Amino acid sequence: MRYAVAFLAVAASLVFVSSASAQPPVLSSVTVSTDRHPSAQFSAPKASDATVYFASKPDRGTDGGFYSENIVASDFLTADEIQAGSWTYSDQLDPGTYYVMLNADPDFDLCYDSNTGNYDPSCADGYSNVVTLTVPTPQIRYTAGVTVYRYSKEADLRLKATPLGVNQHYRVCYLTRAKKRRCVSGTLDGYSWDSPGSDEMFVSTRKLSARTTFTWYVGSRAVAKKRVKVH
Repeated sequence: MRYAVAFLAVAASLVFVSSASAQPPVLSSVTVSTDRHPSAQFSAPKASDATVYFASKPDRGTDGGFYSENIVASDFLTADEIQAGSWTYSDQLDPGTYYVMLNADPDFDLCYDSNTGNYDPSCADGYSNVVTLTVPTPQIRYTAGVTVYRYSKEADLRLKATPLGVNQHYRVCYLTRAKKRRCVSGTLDGYSWDSPGSDEMFVSTRKLSARTTFTWYVGSRAVAKKRVKVH
């Protein structure tokens, strides 16, 4: 029993020394394409496995990894990607700020020295440095439409934003026949930065001029304008 305990203690110490003797991988750069696919350049020599992590916060546990509740995306690297030191994510990231880190495991056959019980210090092992990545919000294109229903004396006002991943408030403003400015408010429903968001509302045309101009605003910016015959 004492020999078994002693063996386990020695084995544990060897694992600790082995991990300590190898070097962490280096994440040299992380960039993002215009269509929101991130790429990374890194160095992880003689690694058998590697994983890239994206987190919403830089907080890390005592093992060096991000807090699991903050990890928003991760990807296992292929052997070819590890050898090339280059990786591109097949998925898209939503706009925002991310903290990126690489974790690598050394190739046991290439790196472990049974004579010393250590890993070769030229091998990559553990967590890399953290790189901050900002994914910009894509340009949003707005299109508007108006349909007049003369029998009910109403106008259907429509607005579409492409793409839109969050809800967005907007206003539609126009002048009455008495030259009084009126505005109505709505919300564009945005579900994904890969899809459009849209909304519609109805306004009465009873007090409008024969031809009326409708202008859509997001914040203080006019994003669309339509002049239509309402009577």
